[in-house]
Amino acid sequence: MSALNNPVILKKNSEVGAPDAESDDAFLENCFQDTGDLETILDCSNPKCLVLGRTGSGKTALLRQALRACEHAVELSPEALSLNYVLNSNVLRFFEEAGVKLDVFYALLWRHILTVELLKLRYDITNQTKQYEFLERIRGILTRNVARQRALKYLSDWGDQFWTETDYRTKEFTRKLETQLSAAVKIDAKYLNLGADGARKLTEEEKIEVRDRGMEVVDEVQIKDLHEVISLLSENIFDDHQKHYYVVIDRLDEGWVDDSLRFKLIKSLIETLRTFQKVRPIKIIVALRTDLHYRVLKETDQSGFQEEKYRSLYLPLKWSRTQLIELLDKRVGFMFRRKYTRDGVHLKDIMPPNQIDRRSSVDYILDRTFFRPREAIIYLNECIAKSVGSSKITVGVMRQVEVGYSQQRLNSLGTEWKREYPNLERSTKILDHRKTPFKIDEISDDEAKALALRILEHPTQQIDPIYAWCQEYYLSGKVSKTEFLQELIAIFYHVGLVGIKPEPHLGRQWSFEDEPVLERAQIKSQAQIDIHKTFWAALGASRLHKG
Repeated sequence: MSALNNPVILKKNSEVGAPDAESDDAFLENCFQDTGDLETILDCSNPKCLVLGRTGSGKTALLRQALRACEHAVELSPEALSLNYVLNSNVLRFFEEAGVKLDVFYALLWRHILTVELLKLRYDITNQTKQYEFLERIRGILTRNVARQRALKYLSDWGDQFWTETDYRTKEFTRKLETQLSAAVKIDAKYLNLGADGARKLTEEEKIEVRDRGMEVVDEVQIKDLHEVISLLSENIFDDHQKHYYVVIDRLDEGWVDDSLRFKLIKSLIETLRTFQKVRPIKIIVALRTDLHYRVLKETDQSGFQEEKYRSLYLPLKWSRTQLIELLDKRVGFMFRRKYTRDGVHLKDIMPPNQIDRRSSVDYILDRTFFRPREAIIYLNECIAKSVGSSKITVGVMRQVEVGYSQQRLNSLGTEWKREYPNLERSTKILDHRKTPFKIDEISDDEAKALALRILEHPTQQIDPIYAWCQEYYLSGKVSKTEFLQELIAIFYHVGLVGIKPEPHLGRQWSFEDEPVLERAQIKSQAQIDIHKTFWAALGASRLHKG
């Protein structure tokens, strides 16, 4: 039946899904749009296992689909790791303050947690009886292998309760290190109990002794034994390459542990991913928000972490215009089948046929996204909500929705980058009612000073690069207006607020499509700066040249 004889009617509370994957199960199960990334992360011979994407790019959706597709898979929740126990350990804080680097311990902790999870998955270890049967089976395999006996001893000593929750094993592993560290030094227990404060009370000579003995203990913590366990996994346990096993870790961007420890743990987890790649039938899949990954690299820059070694692990999520249109089309079809038992409805059936600013209605929406599913879903849902009782969304509705959507996206951008740039949203004042594209020289001294003063009137508790540059420019005069604006625009570029055309002969670059970071020196006076269309309505920006 044609649409003319049986018109589509948009009804109240109709949606093409929820913006967040956690609330979107029905649509994800029926409308998953595979961009080719699913096959990549499920391929155990492919090193790509660290899924990187900005907020709303589909990381959680991809991992959930992977869990659905796998017969042998487990999701490891950051909250279940009980890593706050590590953070709150007075013994560990004492030794760290004394100069003991705990990076080796963090890496070993991840290896231990992941090894036990994989063994539980492989042998279905859910109680003490099954653990006993597992250890007896391994003993039979390793009777004549002296090197592997160390692996068996490790499993017996450190995994005496495999079937317990993950948080128990984290605490168990940490307590054993605490005991070994405490026994290694001749320090009054009262200092250990005071944690970092106790270490500060030591003399320099005592600190050196504690640091040296502590490093010996950490460096010797079952490293050889755990290395043998990894070899055991590869050669004797996960030796059937037809059966694949997966451990999935998501939501690392949430508040599962304080940032002072979180960056170190994430860095150690990334390092650990390489360790398990030698065990071919298994794969550890981790999702990480792009801005959090950036912060981890920045915060751990002094700890010997060579990022280029790990790039082969990265799977950056990127969507094409065609893929996003297909995703929306699937969701519109499912919305009608689910809610109205109507077949054959497509995206084009509910969108205005006429163009907006020389763009199709769908392209108009996508031009106001960072090419992430969440943004497109939010915009389309808002349009549907404003079109209840109609057969189509109109151009007028799309323009009306854009005002609220644009402001919402600007607020979300500020939230997304709040930890890194607390004054980001406040600093966008300098873009208000600006023609785009523009050049740095078009921003007057008065505008630059007014912005700097506005920022300085709102100091933040955490370190804010924007605030620091306002001080350098407005208070001390150590940087010029041009240098100040170059730094600000570089930050705007990094978060996606603006795009840059560095030279007349070069194309325009966006951080979510091209280079994620531009240095201040790359933003020269002749560079054209474009405000992203997502934020035009919120900022009152407009196109400099029509056509």
